Amino acid sequence: MIELQGNVNRYYQQQYDTTHEFIIPFIEEVKPLGARINFLEVGSGYGGICKAFSEKRCRVTGIELLESASAIAKDFLKEEIANGQVSILNSNVYDINPDKDLVEKYDVILLKDTIEHIHNQEKFVAHIIHFLKPDGVIFFAFPPWFMPYGGHQQSLDSKFLDKLPYFHILPTFMYHGIMKLFGEIEGRIVDVLEVKETQISINRFERITKKAGFKIAKREFYLINPSYKYKFGAKPRVQFALISAIPWFRDFFTTTCYYVLKKG
Repeated sequence: MIELQGNVNRYYQQQYDTTHEFIIPFIEEVKPLGARINFLEVGSGYGGICKAFSEKRCRVTGIELLESASAIAKDFLKEEIANGQVSILNSNVYDINPDKDLVEKYDVILLKDTIEHIHNQEKFVAHIIHFLKPDGVIFFAFPPWFMPYGGHQQSLDSKFLDKLPYFHILPTFMYHGIMKLFGEIEGRIVDVLEVKETQISINRFERITKKAGFKIAKREFYLINPSYKYKFGAKPRVQFALISAIPWFRDFFTTTCYYVLKKG
């Protein structure tokens, strides 16, 4: 995806600000951070999250599949990389054997808005658990598929479609046809259709992670995503307790889920 440099700078700052204000405090309720913490972000993008964790004096590794994003992150974090606090790897996490390739496993692993892009999530979760130390934790944040913009349609170019809720739930041929009708380029259509292929619900996420050997240490559902504070100026809001308690129904009204998991 080609983006203007201004958008890259803004996205980097939004990631940093959301992590600093919301994600780090959430994790620290379960796992305090500091100089002895070995931290890994999977899908590290432009490096905003890695920057926030480096400021907590963690030893930071970011793994990013997209070479262009890795290059941008290395530019943003050149000082941290030069002093050895941060490493950015342009790699596929499946190419790493955690029992053979890692000198030290991780105290904290983070995936923000990443799991919904991963094919065969069962395989991935069963793999990533082996990157953790016995007392390590893993943080996930993701938008449930059935939430108003669970198809990531906000990334579309159309100023109508990017604000149209729930139309991603339509059958694929209709979803694709509407995007074509509004003149979306094929590359953008492919991007959002991938999320439709890999869609994940709250119940399915919890089932997959439990099967892989994780247990929930902390979770929170949000009616208004904390990152919307920096993207849209909206005040974050935790989901109503009654809605949070109703499986499947809650997916339609929860814009993001925060989880901290431990090995079970």
